[in-house]
Amino acid sequence: MHVLCTYLSRCGIGETVMKTHWDIIVIGGGPGGIFAALEAAKAGRSVVLFERKREMGIPVRCGEAVGELDFASYVGIEPRWISSRVNTFVMVLPDGREVELKSDLYSGFILNRDLFEYDMAARASDAGACIRMKANVQDLIRETKDGPVKGVRVMEHGILKEYYARIVIAADGVESRIARQMDIQTALKPEDIEPCVQVTASGVHMNEHALYIYVGSCYAPGGYAWVFPKAGNCANIGLGINGKYATEDMHAKDYLDRFMERFFPDASIQRYVTGGVPVTTNLKTLVKENLMIVGDAGHMVNPLNGGGITHAISSGIRAGKAAAEACADPGKIKKIFSGYEKDIYKQFGKNHEHQYRIKDVVYQLSDEDYNRIGTEFLKLDVDKRTFLKMFTLVVKQKPEFIVDVIRAYSGI
Repeated sequence: MHVLCTYLSRCGIGETVMKTHWDIIVIGGGPGGIFAALEAAKAGRSVVLFERKREMGIPVRCGEAVGELDFASYVGIEPRWISSRVNTFVMVLPDGREVELKSDLYSGFILNRDLFEYDMAARASDAGACIRMKANVQDLIRETKDGPVKGVRVMEHGILKEYYARIVIAADGVESRIARQMDIQTALKPEDIEPCVQVTASGVHMNEHALYIYVGSCYAPGGYAWVFPKAGNCANIGLGINGKYATEDMHAKDYLDRFMERFFPDASIQRYVTGGVPVTTNLKTLVKENLMIVGDAGHMVNPLNGGGITHAISSGIRAGKAAAEACADPGKIKKIFSGYEKDIYKQFGKNHEHQYRIKDVVYQLSDEDYNRIGTEFLKLDVDKRTFLKMFTLVVKQKPEFIVDVIRAYSGI
């Protein structure tokens, strides 16, 4: 009852007039938005987070894999967030052969992301943030057409309401309407987005401690398929194809249906989700006036593998701290926001530029190339199957590959 009363008071519920003015408004309740709200609230600012879904953390549009060191650098890990621990990769070739890499090559987790987001949202609330579910931000309220943001119009349970703030943080995902409303260019070319589809299935019996990556256009043209085992013989099974390969006749779902029929015909589907993943560079503009952009809304996703959970967390933490600092010293908002933009670029923006260029190089490999490389890899003892060795085998099979990689990293 005490927690409920605290929440109602913080959000202005039960008062004669609902609270409408805040220091910071956060739009979107994924990892980026939650951590932004948490950090700003910890700094003593009044924060409200609007999430359009009915329940925090659901649906899970994610493979749920994270690296242990990276993830643990941002948050203390709770056991209930971890479905399984992984320590290696298995690459499945176009001809179906499995190439297991060296054990202990990788240390990571398959999360129960719904529980993770639910718990972190509770921590943000405990820190002082107000969280409103089923609250869909419709529009920005601006002083002038090209001026700062005054607030937002929100559809809450069928009622349109207005809220005002000094700073707004956009964490509304790859389909971000908020950035577009600030005239920030967010449009993606077909080759820069991957339509993805994933099922969570039971009755899947595989090595619980390995990430299975299926390479080749036979599985997912311009992308890859994955099987990330979870506890209890369950797994996240999905794939992403490059947008330029999606046609009226073959969608990502069609490729997944074919994949499931080939490898897991007897599995039971527990959950089915779809979504688009940006596989491009970060947005050039991450701040404008008093608006900041975090996570997928800023295209902060690894273009090679589509991973973005820890990128969202990191950008959310930085944005929350910067927003709180700007509230305390409004005269320095341009300097503070510019610092946020530079920090994001330094942390992973430049790497994403390299990875974006090398993505096209990797996807030039044919199914025959993968099979030949896999054949050579299988001749090695498992303990010698490292990423470096794989790279040398690729270069041996396709010497021009090293030139393309050098060009990718140098920007030539």
